[in-house]
Amino acid sequence: MKKFVFKLQTLLDIREAKEREVKNELAALLAIQNRERAKQDEYRKKIEDEQLRFANSMREGKFSYYEAIAFERFVEFGHKVIEAAQMRIDSMEEEINKVRVRLVEASRERKVVEKLKERKRNKYLYDLNREINKEHDDANQKMHVRKLRENLK
Repeated sequence: MKKFVFKLQTLLDIREAKEREVKNELAALLAIQNRERAKQDEYRKKIEDEQLRFANSMREGKFSYYEAIAFERFVEFGHKVIEAAQMRIDSMEEEINKVRVRLVEASRERKVVEKLKERKRNKYLYDLNREINKEHDDANQKMHVRKLRENLK
């Protein structure tokens, strides 16, 4: 019997490629979102470090009016950067959800073709086993007939 060939393999390959493409698109969006989150964390850490430094200089009495204004401006700027990053993160959520829906759909389409392939493969294996068993039965029957003829002689 000939080897198993799935006639819709090209369709399966196309669906797998589409799923990979959508996964890559989602990964790119999530990477951008994660960079924004990292920027937020970085500025939160910088603000915290500056607050500690400013508090230490106040305790030691080594701060000036200009340092206080610079600290206040830095904290204000840091909060604006954090807020802007959060706005970008929030604005990306809708697009990310749309891509996730597309990914679910692409996965479902691929799985449908994969299930069909699996069913076709199982049918092929079933038919192959039936054919092999039939050949074995025929061979056994011929051997049995041959032994009967030998015994009759």
